[in-house]
Amino acid sequence: MLAAGSASRMGSIKQLLPYRGRTLIEHAIQHASDAGFSPIVVVLGAKAEEIEPVVQKTSCQVVVNPDWATGMGSSLKAGVKKLLELRPDAPGLAALLADQPRISARQLISMVQIFEEGRFPIVASEYDGSIGVPAIFGHEFFPNLLNLPAEAGARHLLRDAGPYLHRYSLPEAAIDVDTPHDYAELS
Repeated sequence: MLAAGSASRMGSIKQLLPYRGRTLIEHAIQHASDAGFSPIVVVLGAKAEEIEPVVQKTSCQVVVNPDWATGMGSSLKAGVKKLLELRPDAPGLAALLADQPRISARQLISMVQIFEEGRFPIVASEYDGSIGVPAIFGHEFFPNLLNLPAEAGARHLLRDAGPYLHRYSLPEAAIDVDTPHDYAELS
């Protein structure tokens, strides 16, 4: 779970904003846990010292990416490395964001079921005419994730995945919390 950004457009630590009786990051962690993801690795960066105590109340593993400011690719790499340290035999990795509160555990479970059928080594969300995260990558794509440029996210990898990719319709993934207006729109 990526939660390393500075939230500069928000003007505050968005991972710690209240949402439905807990913080946004706790909400995302709960859904990942309810979907059966284990271990859950949370990648922190900006304001890690303020966010980490909240994450440590859970069973998640925390990795602090000192290079978070270079881009999402560096945070993805940090997460993959930590996962491989914890579970070298992991069959796959789910890339999640802490600021997509409309995504449910049920939807994540559906994505896992498609992945486990074995026909597609990548299952990615499709929304607003694009593909993105949440996305599940089979272990054969771990080297690709580890070789992402620091400034790039997984989007170009998803765009080039062709027949290896299953597009999972998930319009709720388009709703992320980046600005005070986005946060005010959540109900």
